[in-house]
Amino acid sequence: MDKPASSLIKMLFLALGLGLLPGAGWAAEFTLGGFVRLDTFWDSTQVNNNLTQFINRDNDPNFQHGRLKFSPQVSRMWFLIKGPKIWGADTSGYIEWDFDDVGNVNLAPGGLPFSVHKSRLALRHAFFRLNWPETELFMGQYFGLLTEEFPEVANAGAQSTGGNIYFREPQIRLTQKFLEAWTASVSISEPMNGATGTALVPDQFTPGSSTAGVANPYTGESSETPRVTARLKYERDLWGKGPYWGAPRGFAARLAGSFQRSRFRAFTGAGRIFGEANYTGVNVTQRDQQYLNQWVAQGSLFVPLIPTYTKDLSRTMALLTQWYVGAGMDFTAEDVPANASYLSLIDGTLIGDRQLLKRYGGFVELQYYFTNEWYINADWGINRAFGLNRGNWAGTSTSADPVQTNQHYYLTLYYRPIQALKFGLEYVYVRSGYFQNVQQGSQTSSVGEDHRLVFTAFFFF
Repeated sequence: MDKPASSLIKMLFLALGLGLLPGAGWAAEFTLGGFVRLDTFWDSTQVNNNLTQFINRDNDPNFQHGRLKFSPQVSRMWFLIKGPKIWGADTSGYIEWDFDDVGNVNLAPGGLPFSVHKSRLALRHAFFRLNWPETELFMGQYFGLLTEEFPEVANAGAQSTGGNIYFREPQIRLTQKFLEAWTASVSISEPMNGATGTALVPDQFTPGSSTAGVANPYTGESSETPRVTARLKYERDLWGKGPYWGAPRGFAARLAGSFQRSRFRAFTGAGRIFGEANYTGVNVTQRDQQYLNQWVAQGSLFVPLIPTYTKDLSRTMALLTQWYVGAGMDFTAEDVPANASYLSLIDGTLIGDRQLLKRYGGFVELQYYFTNEWYINADWGINRAFGLNRGNWAGTSTSADPVQTNQHYYLTLYYRPIQALKFGLEYVYVRSGYFQNVQQGSQTSSVGEDHRLVFTAFFFF
């Protein structure tokens, strides 16, 4: 970082700490934190760092060789600012960032993706809130209400196509506690259209078109309504607490649901239908503009199996499980836009109506602490499509390639000698099973597999 930029950041932090920002008018209580993290991983095939993708088929020669990567990109920093009271509520603001914005393969300068050596700042969380004794009003970007619990694998976001709904969203949220152990929350947030939910320009172009050399991956999809999410949670120490991310936690049960209404533009363009050994390319037609309801219902449980009645976690065990069912699951990052919808063809024609692909999924995690420093984590997750008729399906993109079942398996050994240090050694197996057999050379396959070995190290501050 050059000296002027470094000095500017130092001055900003100093101003925040002293409450001297223009318009503040009050002395801020400022806290800085985060962690430095190094990930080292080897994959048996070519996948992204975060493992947030389906695995290419085993007979694809371009992907069937190993890869070793070292990355500090997800090192993270945050600051919390506590503000003055208003209307009887405590106020606070929070911003968190890491260095994992690697750019877009099409949008990065020169059309090339950024490497770990050219990492950029990525905004993760940015919100403020007003807190009364039993009520919270929240505004900004944070995990959605569906991302309440997630498994303690080496990369917590890796399971976002393996049963764990995991994404951040700009939102307005109201939370109310009642009857001591109950919490109800509702939020309205930005609808997610496509891979990021913020790529607005391609949404306005029909399939196959492009702008500035950027291919349109969203098949004319956009939403005219916000995403609406609601959650009801019960959490209480009923028979002792179990381990959850390094701290004791009581029994918890949660139900949640989310909805958005999306538009799919009428078009005629290149698509594909299922074949015997490969897809068949065709021109397909969606006969008019259509509005469909993307939705998901979700539930989770946290159960202390071998509880503790103190802060000591040694010889404790807990079960965490979460399950969902929904339609059009690209709006929760459990699918990709090209696969999350399709045309249901009218008999004998290549004309049809848009349908949303339905999926269910979830994960089960067991965690056991040998001592307060050593513990082990086992996790399995699944994401499975259902209700798809091969004989009445038409992909609306030449990249449409729906996955029938995606499964993730994790086994992780952790060592945390002090609160500031944490080390993990993990084995991961991922299996993606596709509806369509595809032939490459003399080999035909509908399955993609990846074996991953991970070493991760944290320094918390």
